[in-house]
Amino acid sequence: MPSRVFLHVGAPKSGTTYLQSRMHANRRELRRHRVHYPHGPLGEPRLQYWAALDVTETDHGVDPRRVHGSWDRLVRQVRRSRGDVVLSHEMLAKATPEQAARALADLTATGAEVVVVLTARDLARELASGWQETLKFGSRTTLRAFLDRARAGRSAFLDGFDPTRVLTTWAAGLPGSRVRVVTAPPAGAGGNLLWLRFLEAVEVDPAWAPREAERANVSVGVPEAQVLRRLNRRLGDDARRGGDLSPIVDGIVVGGALAPRASTRIALGPDDHPWVHALSTTWVSWLRERGVTVHGDLDDLLPAPPGADWTDPDAPRPREVTAAALDTVEVLLAEVRDRPLPWRERARRAVTRARA
Repeated sequence: MPSRVFLHVGAPKSGTTYLQSRMHANRRELRRHRVHYPHGPLGEPRLQYWAALDVTETDHGVDPRRVHGSWDRLVRQVRRSRGDVVLSHEMLAKATPEQAARALADLTATGAEVVVVLTARDLARELASGWQETLKFGSRTTLRAFLDRARAGRSAFLDGFDPTRVLTTWAAGLPGSRVRVVTAPPAGAGGNLLWLRFLEAVEVDPAWAPREAERANVSVGVPEAQVLRRLNRRLGDDARRGGDLSPIVDGIVVGGALAPRASTRIALGPDDHPWVHALSTTWVSWLRERGVTVHGDLDDLLPAPPGADWTDPDAPRPREVTAAALDTVEVLLAEVRDRPLPWRERARRAVTRARA
């Protein structure tokens, strides 16, 4: 029987991929200290992702045979554990109250005490990252249109970023000691501080988890975002999640070509700072009144104003967009060059060389 289950329910774009990767990389060391981070057979890291899709009934283009029943498989692992268990996926942030209640009932039935953990980042950076995420999965929307929808309350991303909604859903009846908020440090502070705050929230000694993360979400700059948005417009549905070209766009175009470039980072401008700051202030006040246990500083959730050198992500310099596009072509050509040729082409070339 597990002692406690630390249920990390998001929020999206708050460093969750980095934290999950680092927990997974240290899973064997943690197990020696009776801290369990469940995974699939042979160390398959996606079990918790599939389980979150199962709970929230979300279609991410994943084979339904992997998703269906994955939450029950995860709960069986929790039930067999001895000590503490850490569960984590940001998809849980979109759960309805009914979905969350069922999931919490399943975890409570294992005999464990459930502690809800939320990581949060300042809303300006979350929105900028959220827009990038939509581009990586085929969106053609401008940042202006994305922000206008968020401001009007018509954004699923904003629902996931809202700690008042997520914690009302997942922790309505819990005391403050069992509701823990980890704030992402300000830009430039580095990921390790977020990691230390998270470990503090799940009561893990950093010495038990010495390995670095194996992966983290990549981000792109201003001109790269425009290349990606225009490419999505050209490719249409093939670039969307589950489309034929989606793995190539996400893996090679974004991961191999655009993300490694050093460009101006995407940020919200002076027109959006007032409403984002006002909404963030409301959320921080709610968290203070709710009496949650904070790891970090709630003031970290108040966005800093844009710098004097701010660049509108919807209107980058044309020559910078051209340079990003040409770099992408170069990476794609190298990818094609380095791939093994089909056997028919290899045979044809061998015959040509023999004749020569």
